[in-house]
Amino acid sequence: MADEKRLNDEELEGISGGMIFNATGRPEADPFRPWEVINNDNGEILGRFSTQGEACEFAKRFGKNSYNDMIVPWETVEELRKHPHTC
Repeated sequence: MADEKRLNDEELEGISGGMIFNATGRPEADPFRPWEVINNDNGEILGRFSTQGEACEFAKRFGKNSYNDMIVPWETVEELRKHPHTC
């Protein structure tokens, strides 16, 4: 399996993240790690995982925000990328 890029604890601080997107079938998706954890503010990919469970565990590291570990559709990811929250 390809190396998984993960943020360390210092890098996690100050990031609003944890939404989960199943990128299966998307042209840019990693076929071996289709489950993506994305930044809640801008849709940036924070990590890619082989299973939904792995993605959920990683997403929970971002705190108890109700968006963390929520599975979202492509439209949500696309909207965040087009109109990032900058507050």
